Amino acid sequence: MDELVAQFIAVTDSSPQKAQSYLKVSDNDLGNAIALFFDTGGVDIEDSSPSAPPPLPARPAGLSQPVHDDDDDDDVREALRASGTPGSAATPRAYEDDEAMARRLQEEFYGASRGPGGGDEVRAPIARTTETLVGPDMDDDGYGIPARQPRVRAGIFNQQSSVWNRVQPEELTLEERRRRMAAATGGASERGSHAGRLAELFRPPVEIISHLGFEEACDDGKEQQKWILVNIQEEANFGSQILNRDIWKDKEVQQAVMENFIFLQWLNNGRDGRDYVRLYMPDALSGIDANAFPHIAIIDPRTGEQVKVWKEMPKTPIEFVHTVYEFLERYSLRDDDKNPVQRVTKPKPKPVNIEAMTEAEQLELALQNSMGGGATGNEDLADNIADDVDLMDVEQPEQKYLEPKGKAIEQTPFQKISGTNHHQEPAQGPDSTRIQFKLHDGSRVVRRFLLRDTVERLFEFVKADLLPEKEAQKDGGGNPHKEFELVSMGKRLIEVLDKTVEEAGLKMGTIMVEALEE
Repeated sequence: MDELVAQFIAVTDSSPQKAQSYLKVSDNDLGNAIALFFDTGGVDIEDSSPSAPPPLPARPAGLSQPVHDDDDDDDVREALRASGTPGSAATPRAYEDDEAMARRLQEEFYGASRGPGGGDEVRAPIARTTETLVGPDMDDDGYGIPARQPRVRAGIFNQQSSVWNRVQPEELTLEERRRRMAAATGGASERGSHAGRLAELFRPPVEIISHLGFEEACDDGKEQQKWILVNIQEEANFGSQILNRDIWKDKEVQQAVMENFIFLQWLNNGRDGRDYVRLYMPDALSGIDANAFPHIAIIDPRTGEQVKVWKEMPKTPIEFVHTVYEFLERYSLRDDDKNPVQRVTKPKPKPVNIEAMTEAEQLELALQNSMGGGATGNEDLADNIADDVDLMDVEQPEQKYLEPKGKAIEQTPFQKISGTNHHQEPAQGPDSTRIQFKLHDGSRVVRRFLLRDTVERLFEFVKADLLPEKEAQKDGGGNPHKEFELVSMGKRLIEVLDKTVEEAGLKMGTIMVEALEE
């Protein structure tokens, strides 16, 4: 008996007297005692009828699904296994316990026994309920729900995101937020504090979801020049819940999505989800692709073309953000941009008629070619001129080029960047970060830099180390000093050379190396 009391206290954090009361009315059945504790909210009970526990509280009004005792028993058993007995060597973190319990609950709730290796156990039939049909603009709790989405069984892992479509959760009072969460989960979040925590943990990203049909979203996308980002989820697939928990709620992910996309999230068995699967995922529809869900893709709103599909789900928010901005670097919906974006090509210089030039102009041309000032199409002739000129009598400007008319202009910011300052990677630590450089041929190079390094240091690395190394790998070599651009998240880094890596937002960033074609 003392061991049961200790285990009851370890799970419920209640007093010994209350533990004894609940165990006594439950005939010392620990699972039933804990379930009764959470169902009643931990109220004090009297031992008036030891053989029959007091009735459970009435189901909250407006909930369309009954509360099943067997689910609560499963919750309790899992809580006992996860928490361990008192005095154990180590207790897993609460975060790990939540995920383990969430996985098991989802598998049991959505019939994991149907998959490979599942048992033959058949759940009890769902109790009959009586509901009232309402108009397309209102549901039974007063929240707007689009009529196109059929009503499916709501729960912690299948929340009705449309309950939040007129307000952001953080704008609500705690009581109103709790009431809406209960409506979104069919009352599942009201079964106890742990259930409420799971419901909030796996809540859909209502902050960024657009409650539009596919055609409406495409119309808005064309008008706002935004891509359509689609996420198709499956009720029994825990990977869908991982996306909701780890990716979609991240602030950087939400900012990138809201600025550039119209976000649609549907269940694969909902009306909109079935239409999408039929049009874009024939292998999933026929059952050929057993790992089709969760599905993430980008759709062109002008043509309806599926222009990008995630083959593997992003593991971290920063990975997803990098992938998104790499896509946006190469593709655009703006009328004045090409799709995909083409690299800038330098105009080819016209040949110069050396014989028609004055002696002073010939001298200046020879100086330009000797200092690498650019091709003229007559380098051989210019070299011959330089051979006949005594350059020792000519004053050599340090950071200036001479134009034919004698005007002096400053070097461009790119030309001022050193091409001989080689990079030495700093030691790993809190003051350093890894930065990924992606070249136009698809290859990637990762190097570590200090957070206090300037953006110019990144240019120096590419100019002195990265491009020469890449060119040396090619047959016949090449020109490692040709001009290039560094672009990150749509920003040209040549404009922020004096900022530090941290100030420029390049911590754990990806930089596109766009070499300008000659």
